[in-house]
Amino acid sequence: MINKEFTFDLAIVGATPSGIASAITAGRKGLTVALISSNNQIGGILTNGLGVMDRLYTGFRSPIFNEITENIIEYYINKYGENSEQVKVCKDTRLTFEPHVAEYVFNNLIEKNKNIKVFKSFIPKKVNIKKKEINSIKLSSTHNNERIQIIAKSFIDASYEGDLIALSSVPYTVGRESREEFNEPHAGRIFSTHGFGAFPLEAAEGELNLDTFPVTSQLIFSGSTGDGDKAIQSFTYRVCLTSDPDQMIPIKKPKSYKRENYLGILESEKESRKKPYKLKSQLVINNIKNYKIRGPKLPNNKISWNDANLPEINHPYPEADYETRKNISDLHREHALGLLYFFQNDKDVPAEIIEASKKWGLPKDEFIDNENFPKEMYVRETRRIRGRYIFSEKDASLSSDFERTPINNDSVAITDWPMDSHECNANRQPGSLADGKILLSEKTRPSQIPYKALLPKGIDNLISTFCVSATHVAFGTIRVEPTLIQLGEVAGFATIEANKKGINVAEIDVDLLQINLVENNFEISFFNDIEKKKFKEQSKSINYLGSKGFFADYNSKMKEDISKVIAEHWIKGYIYSLRKDFDANELAKKIYILSKEKNISISSTQFIDMIESELRKNNINLNKQKFKNSNHKKMTIGQAAEIMYSLYKDNIKLLSSIE
Repeated sequence: MINKEFTFDLAIVGATPSGIASAITAGRKGLTVALISSNNQIGGILTNGLGVMDRLYTGFRSPIFNEITENIIEYYINKYGENSEQVKVCKDTRLTFEPHVAEYVFNNLIEKNKNIKVFKSFIPKKVNIKKKEINSIKLSSTHNNERIQIIAKSFIDASYEGDLIALSSVPYTVGRESREEFNEPHAGRIFSTHGFGAFPLEAAEGELNLDTFPVTSQLIFSGSTGDGDKAIQSFTYRVCLTSDPDQMIPIKKPKSYKRENYLGILESEKESRKKPYKLKSQLVINNIKNYKIRGPKLPNNKISWNDANLPEINHPYPEADYETRKNISDLHREHALGLLYFFQNDKDVPAEIIEASKKWGLPKDEFIDNENFPKEMYVRETRRIRGRYIFSEKDASLSSDFERTPINNDSVAITDWPMDSHECNANRQPGSLADGKILLSEKTRPSQIPYKALLPKGIDNLISTFCVSATHVAFGTIRVEPTLIQLGEVAGFATIEANKKGINVAEIDVDLLQINLVENNFEISFFNDIEKKKFKEQSKSINYLGSKGFFADYNSKMKEDISKVIAEHWIKGYIYSLRKDFDANELAKKIYILSKEKNISISSTQFIDMIESELRKNNINLNKQKFKNSNHKKMTIGQAAEIMYSLYKDNIKLLSSIE
């Protein structure tokens, strides 16, 4: 029996950071939004101990993400002062913060928007579908018998579990693809080990505008068959710990504590072989004498501890019911607390490790209504839709035809984090990490996420922002919160456009969506050298053209003169891109080859004349009045990009009509 019924423009299942970003984006444009959380808080893993923005690119990527990061910094400045240690710790890393600060920032953003109504402790139970559209969803409370129905025009599944996706009967998968399915070198069953340094090398040498990562997968061991299976990477609780004696709550022995679960930590790598200890790989293969409780450093003497992985136990989680998921979460909680207790008390742990470990405990000022322990575990991977494009390992790897990752001409967001996966099973080969543990820091390059990867097949008014259409390996570069927040904003903009036109999100003009994103300062193409503040319009233009194959590497060279041969192929590429069979990768391949030829500069007047001539051949008119300021000075790549981008904006209605 339904207790209440509500009607909104947009319903979002999952009050994760990406769901919040969708809600804020749509709500600020006047849409009424239902934001549905499965528990009694919002913010997902960012309010539950992750404590860090996992990113290698620290530039501006999207407006809400930027606002969130600025609000976190502003919180510490206002409370402690601009020159305080708290602000230094927050800013001097990839941006770190305490869980309660993230929760405060998210709550503040939502409460300021009166178009957003939050429903806490509700999960989807049933959907009503007619003609490839979800009309309504029925929700049940997780703590009483209340049931409600929400009617909406558009729906977003921003949850970590993808229950709305499953209820909608759209195609999805769980687990690992085989190596052959998408021709992915690192897919399926795989055993590897880490090498240490600074990766990727190009970033370490200053050729790529990314921070470096200290480890990368190196050796591939025997037994790496590449077979696919239903295994997913391990989950954990990102436990917030403090070393402040006045704020620290000592770790107690869990009721279900079993010492034998942790004995692999005491054994040597050789002794532990063929014993499938359900532990984080490094705890098993590394010498306990070198162990130290550590994690990203948070303000106020806290860390985000990341050592409590529990492989295999989570395999039923993606398709399980609420109670089963709760039981799995409880097992992870007991495992994390038990691991901490082990390091602090076990008779065979070296005394110096015990002493150092006992300096850490649960913080009194975090999760005060949950025994100072996070409410949500880190659900790293569950369902993944089989959408209208499947993002695979090749999408995040350098193209063989030019010096950036393959071009997706419907790109709406960027990735910058390495493709990775935590343990999928507890099995190891001699000397290796556990099955599935990979970190492709050297191989991965910044890539473009296509809009089609957010769209499930079979339902036209639904977008997925976490359970996106990607393979297990490739999902690693997407799954981090900065990227997910950007995808949430994209979903918000798509919903706004659909609402404005009275159509579904699967039917909108993606070129128009891209222009709207770029005009709102989204990064939809990664570049090393865009100068947004000084060359705002040129930067927007280059960003857009990067999704159309106009650039063959990560350097826009916006201040350099454009050559005649590149200008000619830009103009031809523009004409070609108006056709439905346009392949941006073919254009990028040509640009890459031609870029090696001798540079013959042209003036802006010559460039306009070349455009007019080519458009005339294709029966397209050019409004030359727009370019009346052209002159005989040499034209830069940035200036040429601005002109080409203006053509796209002027002719956006032609993009779907010219065959």
